Amino acid sequence: MSSIKLPAFIDDISNYLSGIKNLSNIYIKNLKITLVQFLDFINIHKFKNKYDSIDLMTLNDIRVLSNSDIYSFIYYLADSNYKVNSRVVKIEHLRTFFNYLYDIEHKVFRQPFKKLKTERKIEEKLPKYLSLEEGKKMLDIYANSDRPRDIRNNAIIHLFLNCGLRLSELVNLDIDDLNLDERKFLIFGKGSKERTGYLNDITLNALKKYLDYRKTLTNIRKKDENALFISEWNKRIGVSQVKNIVLKTLNLAGIGDKKYSTHTLRHTCATLLYRNGTDIKVIQELLGHVQIDTTEIYTHTHNKRVMDAMLGHPMAHFMMDDALGYTA
Repeated sequence: MSSIKLPAFIDDISNYLSGIKNLSNIYIKNLKITLVQFLDFINIHKFKNKYDSIDLMTLNDIRVLSNSDIYSFIYYLADSNYKVNSRVVKIEHLRTFFNYLYDIEHKVFRQPFKKLKTERKIEEKLPKYLSLEEGKKMLDIYANSDRPRDIRNNAIIHLFLNCGLRLSELVNLDIDDLNLDERKFLIFGKGSKERTGYLNDITLNALKKYLDYRKTLTNIRKKDENALFISEWNKRIGVSQVKNIVLKTLNLAGIGDKKYSTHTLRHTCATLLYRNGTDIKVIQELLGHVQIDTTEIYTHTHNKRVMDAMLGHPMAHFMMDDALGYTA
């Protein structure tokens, strides 16, 4: 720690905790380790290696941080296999730091930790997602099947994983929403907000195959004649049935024991896009998020391999193999 140059504000809080609060040298040393780790992460994650050394960071850099940045760091710790107790200690270090800047120094204008949930609740809030290989396993389940249900289920899984749809958006899709010639479709999201989804090759082919089968269906309930996905009872497919389809597919792929859901597939789409280098604002538009803060939860999914690559070579660009072919 002695060889690492620190910003002046870290020395200031160390002096305060030692001289005024009379805290132990061990506590202060561990707090410094956490703050260095946090600032390194912020410099890479938020500021894109703006600084060659964290000692060049200023309180102006701290003032622009939000809860989202702190959530991101906490998830990085979890994804780097820090145990819960270690994460709790580091969170308390950060809480001490921000409270000092707000209450004692009056150098920040808000308290990021004022509304921050406990560590365990943070962990519950963060998105669960599939790895690239797990996603491929799901897509392989029905790939070569000609059974009518499998053809339909295949199209459903592709739309979730490759287009990031919400469950409600998928069940409400109509045939008229599709424009296969232009490889796109309309999505009616929360608050009746409309956006455009795009179809990559594998999703387009899965949909075309399903639509060929869809044309053969008869006796569809009149009010559901334009519905894209039809159930075995000749009506628009329901939420519960789609949930069961996804759970069944997860089990068939051998990954159904992790409490995943339909929303996991949406998270997977966004996570793989982010890891592949897609701009967070593009992902925001794709997912139909009103606030960018909602989308920034996907920046929390940096795993240790990504972080090590970035720390090892700041100019390096990490690209997941095959991710572009997987996501749309």
